[in-house]
Amino acid sequence: MPAPDKTRILQALRDELELRLRTLQQSAAATYAAATHEEARAEDKYDTRSLELSYLTAGQDARILELRQTLTSLHFFAPPVAPTAVEPGTLVLVDDNGRPQRYLLLPMRVGERLVVDGCEVQVVGTAAPVGQALLGRQVGDVAQVRAAGTVREVEVLEVQ
Repeated sequence: MPAPDKTRILQALRDELELRLRTLQQSAAATYAAATHEEARAEDKYDTRSLELSYLTAGQDARILELRQTLTSLHFFAPPVAPTAVEPGTLVLVDDNGRPQRYLLLPMRVGERLVVDGCEVQVVGTAAPVGQALLGRQVGDVAQVRAAGTVREVEVLEVQ
């Protein structure tokens, strides 16, 4: 199956992250409302409902900020047109123990599995173990991916 166009993959990624952002914003608003609601007031010194909800809200706010930053970076990101080696923005097909796997490497922290035009693509950041292992590789190169206490070898089959 031919690889999907990188612009379509990036649009699918933006769509997924925007949906996740909207959902998280709604959840954060509900959590904030619950934390500040009259019924969340502590009934005694051991009642920590409001405090726990405020911690949850802070975590949600941090994730919202991270998603916004990623979406802004994606908005201004332009992938390379005809790369010869793996760099940020390249779509890479590798042989992973006899199983073909497509990766789109991006210069930001992201990890998404998308299906675009019937093709599965793993979007990873260049700081991720597989991203680090593939950077600078060319077709025919073998990269060692170190993750979760194991090492596996993947062969670069195609770079777009």
